[in-house]
Parts: sequence; structure tokens; C-alpha cells
Amino acid sequence: MSLSIGERLKSARNGKGVSLETVARATKIQRGILQALEEDRVEEVLDSTYSKIFMKKYASYLGLDGAVLVEEYQASYSPVPSPAAAAGKEAAEAKSRDSSRISQVMVPAGLGLLALIGISFFGYLAMDLYHTVKESRRSSGSPRPVASAAVREKGKRTPALTVEKMPVAPKLLVPHSVPLKLTVQTKADVWMQVKSDGTVIFQNVLAKGSRESWTAKEDLELWTGNAGAMELNLNGRSLGSPGLGVKKGIRITREGLKEPE
Repeated sequence: MSLSIGERLKSARNGKGVSLETVARATKIQRGILQALEEDRVEEVLDSTYSKIFMKKYASYLGLDGAVLVEEYQASYSPVPSPAAAAGKEAAEAKSRDSSRISQVMVPAGLGLLALIGISFFGYLAMDLYHTVKESRRSSGSPRPVASAAVREKGKRTPALTVEKMPVAPKLLVPHSVPLKLTVQTKADVWMQVKSDGTVIFQNVLAKGSRESWTAKEDLELWTGNAGAMELNLNGRSLGSPGLGVKKGIRITREGLKEPE
């Protein structure tokens, strides 16, 4: 039976007689990532793009053909959603079904209400026109066509109203006079990239139980391979978890957490 990619990496390392700590110092790859590569579970802590980068670098250090391993990994890679992600997907589908049922009930009811309002309006207009013609005949003693005048008079009494919505200023969680301070606490190993005002200031794996903080003048941007294992805090205010699985382009501004568009 052929060895897996992780088993070949571990066998090559043992053959060189070096520890994971030694490899980590030499390659600048965190020990947790090296161990995940050897245990064939790197997709749990890294996006597939970064998994291939670290795999190739580790293999080259051990004297293996990194390009061949990456091709093999790419051919066999099939991400399996975590139970939490599957539960989230099932909940979203259930919510979509409920929304569809509500729409099926509400749309006909709404159309019926609009039809009733329309009938009432035209009935009122017809009665008003009738009384206007009647009064006009009484005052003149002879029938005269007054429909257009009545309609014009009706238009004067009931001008169309337009309502303009005033723009609402966004609610700021952090005032402009205070710099942003983002704190991340992890519940499992999490690969992260952090940008402060557009500049990358962190790119590595945070171990389980880690607590790190970064600051910015206007905004921070996060990329992560395991969003569900993170809790975010902005200037002392909890923002919760940014979601599940791989998340790219999560922005944190003075208004709070913004999902990528």
C-alpha cells in the first residue's frame, strides 16, 4: 500500500533525523502547520492555496519533489464540510423554504389588498364626479359637459405627494478620535492574514487559546481558514464569530463587522 503525502513527509523527516521544531526554525513554518501536513489534515487549518505553498516548501526542505506532492494533493483534495458548516447550510436552506412559504401566502394577499384599494379609490372618484356634475346642472339649469373640469378640480384637491427619505448617518461603534483595536481569541488552531489600513501586518497560524490584538486608523481586513474558531472584539465591544469555514475579505470598520460583498 502506498504511503499518503503526510506519511511520506514524516518518513523523510525521520530519515533526516530532525524534529518538527528544527524544521519550523529552518523553514519559518509554524510547528502546528508542519504537524497538520504530516497528519494529512492541513485543510482543517489552512485554505487549499496556502496548504500547497507550505507543502511545497516543506517537501523541498526534506529533499522531496514538492511540485509532484502538490499535484497529487490537488488531485485528491476534496474539502469535507465540518458538522458546524453542514448545520449552518441546513439552517439556511430551512430558512429559505420558510421564506418561500411566507411569500406564497403574502403575495396573493398583498395583491388582493391592492386591488381592493384600487376599487375603493375609483368608486370614490366616480361618486365625486357624479355629485360635481349634478351640482353643476342645478346651478346652470342645462346639462353641460363638466367631466374634465371635475377631474381637474379633483386633481387640485388631491395633489400627488412625494416623500423623500433623509439619509441616515451610520452608527459608529468607535468614534473617529479613537484608533481601532481588534482583538482575536481562538478556540482552535486558525490560519489568519490581517491587513491594517491596506497593509499586511500578520500572516500565520494562531494556536488554540491564543489572544492577539492589532490596531488601525480606519479599517482592518481579515482572511481566515477557520472563521468559526474565532471570537472578535472591537475596542472592548464583542463582535462574535465572523462565520464558518474559509472567509476572505472580512472588514472591520468604525461601524463594526462587514461581510465581504
